[in-house]
Amino acid sequence: MNYFNNKSLNLKILIVIVPIVIVSISIYFIYEILEAKSQFQNEFDKSISNSVLILKPSLSANIYNLEKQNVVNSVKGLFINENISKAIIFGEKKTLFVGIEIKNNKDFNEITSNLNLSEYTNISDLKSIQGVIALTSKSNKRVYISSIVDKETSRFDGVIVIEAELSQLNKQINKMIYTAIFGLFLCVCSIVILSFSIINKIVSKPLQILSTQIGQQSDDIYSTNKKLSGSFIRVSGLSKSQSDSIVQIQSQMDQMVEIIAQTKNNADECIRIVDHLNNKTKEGSRIIETMTLSVGKIGKSSENLQNISKMIGDISAKAKVINNIVSKTELLSLNASIESARAGALGKGFSVVAEEVGNLAKMSGKAANEIDTLISESQKVAEIVILEMNNSVGEIKNNSVNVSNSFKDIASEVTNILSNTKEIQDSTNKQNSSIVEVVSSVNTAGEINNQTFDEMKSLILFAKEIDLQCDKLKNIMELMNNIILGQKDKIK
Repeated sequence: MNYFNNKSLNLKILIVIVPIVIVSISIYFIYEILEAKSQFQNEFDKSISNSVLILKPSLSANIYNLEKQNVVNSVKGLFINENISKAIIFGEKKTLFVGIEIKNNKDFNEITSNLNLSEYTNISDLKSIQGVIALTSKSNKRVYISSIVDKETSRFDGVIVIEAELSQLNKQINKMIYTAIFGLFLCVCSIVILSFSIINKIVSKPLQILSTQIGQQSDDIYSTNKKLSGSFIRVSGLSKSQSDSIVQIQSQMDQMVEIIAQTKNNADECIRIVDHLNNKTKEGSRIIETMTLSVGKIGKSSENLQNISKMIGDISAKAKVINNIVSKTELLSLNASIESARAGALGKGFSVVAEEVGNLAKMSGKAANEIDTLISESQKVAEIVILEMNNSVGEIKNNSVNVSNSFKDIASEVTNILSNTKEIQDSTNKQNSSIVEVVSSVNTAGEINNQTFDEMKSLILFAKEIDLQCDKLKNIMELMNNIILGQKDKIK
């Protein structure tokens, strides 16, 4: 088996094909030989059968007339066929009528020994034999039996038995067999040479070239796969680094989301504070307006105080009149006292009245002086209060105007701050939405990158599998070379 495996593909194919071709051609030649043998046998039988059929009419008349010599002469005519060795005629009683055999020297010899028809056939109804029956005996002879019947009367006259030697036929058949074997040998040699040439030209060399090209392509594939595997490994490393970077970006994004959320909360708180400040500013503006109105009312009160001061002045004037009246009353009381004293007893009651009037005048004068003093002091105090109030009202008016303007400016700035804070809040909300989308995109990119990393691992495994397949392909190429050229031969 190892010896067979070590041979080249040409020899292997020949070793397989040649026996098949030889067997096929041999079967064909055997079939043709058998056909030819059968044809020769048929021709052999046909020639003897025709001779017997031609001879039977004359034999019928001669046997019926017992003309033995004529029968013998007729039978001798059969020996024109060199293959016939005996011709025996049995009568209607199945007894020997005449028998002739030919010697090696071509002389005829009449058979005198008793022969039995049963030695040649077991047919009881010999008349029923149609044509010529051919039988093959064990002694390499062929026996032909035919009934002799008169055609006109259908009279059964006997049976003719012909023995024919098959040696000549066998010589012809053997010659044909030897010729066929020689032709088979030449045909097989031609087929082997032609097959070797065709296989070498059409199969072996193209397969050898194909094997070489496949080997080169396998080496190229192996080299390319090595490079591809290295690229996969580098891409896998980059994908791993990118995955780590995406994880860091995700962490930073989460921190940024927290910061933006805190900024949003601060912006919301700032809006709340600014809104509260705006309300307080509006409330302060309203208070300033109320205070301005109050300052106006105070101004009006200052005017009222000035009117009061005027009234105090008028009261002071009236008090002076009262003082004049009191002085005059005292003078009148003094005059009354003087006059009552002059009157004496009559004027004593009047004197008492005058004295009381004088006391009242003194008391009125004293009260008038105190009132005058109080009025003077009140007038001074009122003037001071009016002056101070006028100064304070002026300052309050100026300050209230400044404060009102300041509150208006503050309200304007607060409004601007509120608007800016709302814009900051809107921007923060948009930024938060954008960051959320970015985080979602980063998460999606992370998932895709993880999938890419997994795919890279699968591709690396596939590359390793291709390496194994390339190694197997190399082994197959080596095995193909061994099959094509044999184990000892190498590709040049």
